[in-house]
Amino acid sequence: MDRKVNRFHLASIVRILVVFPTVFATGCILRDPLTSSFPEPPPPETLPPVPMEAGLQVLVLGDWGTGGDGQRALAESIAATHAANPPNFVLTVGDNFYPDGVQGPDDPMWESHFESVYEGPFWDRIVFQAILGNHDHHGVPDAQIEYSDVSPKWDMPGRYYFVEREVPGGATALFLALDTEPFSKEDSSATHIQSDWADAVLDGATADWVVVAGHHPVVTAGWHKSNEDVGTVVWPLIEGRAHLYVSGHNHSTELLETAIDVPQLVCGGGGGTDNAYRVGDTDGTLTSFTNGGWCMLRFWPSVMAVDLHDREGGIQYRYLIER
Repeated sequence: MDRKVNRFHLASIVRILVVFPTVFATGCILRDPLTSSFPEPPPPETLPPVPMEAGLQVLVLGDWGTGGDGQRALAESIAATHAANPPNFVLTVGDNFYPDGVQGPDDPMWESHFESVYEGPFWDRIVFQAILGNHDHHGVPDAQIEYSDVSPKWDMPGRYYFVEREVPGGATALFLALDTEPFSKEDSSATHIQSDWADAVLDGATADWVVVAGHHPVVTAGWHKSNEDVGTVVWPLIEGRAHLYVSGHNHSTELLETAIDVPQLVCGGGGGTDNAYRVGDTDGTLTSFTNGGWCMLRFWPSVMAVDLHDREGGIQYRYLIER
């Protein structure tokens, strides 16, 4: 009897020693880049040309709130890259505070993860138009709404909302911010209320450009796979009524064509090298890279440019959408 028990314990120990390191190593290899490198960006002269006159510029940043060196380095890189031509505002696509959001508008993470990172002459004049991510839901999501009354640099009118901005030259752009966490969790009641609201907004939209943004991607080649639950809600909402869907969640930067002819943009590199995930290619992938980055949307009356920047500011890919 004792011999059988000992033999059982020995087999269990061997199994743990063999299987656990394999699973752990596999997870690390898949989730974390083995190098901090990224592709060499193409020469600027090879990128599609854009209008010379001023346009509306919106910087998209996702999965950024680490409070670490990578986030701070990326903030400095953004400021250096766009010093001469800063964005009109920043559109976040969630996971603003790792690991578990904030607990209130006076949470010390506001200082350590936001105010002290995005400070200085460049950042002090830019407003963050914020959207919730799944990690933000771990804390008190409405605390991020309340902080809108605390800092002039932060604006989150609600868990979901829309804003409209003028585009120089006589056009307008509508930005529809979704809280995709209920979609991902299959919360039918919250999903129904929000999707009915979004449907009404899009149905009545008169803007020349429409960008829909949420945390979860519908299609992606990143660690977090394509999300059918989110797609079931988002795709019918935006098909034929939006020019672009923007998300984060995967800590990488991707642009993909989709079955509904609305491009999917993933801008989850806001934490820089702090929390980068590996990324590959899938059906519809136009470009993908990791190790930190951001996206810049630029609007003119007749064209929108989508620039995907690596963490050093290089434009890895430019995509033009004509109206």
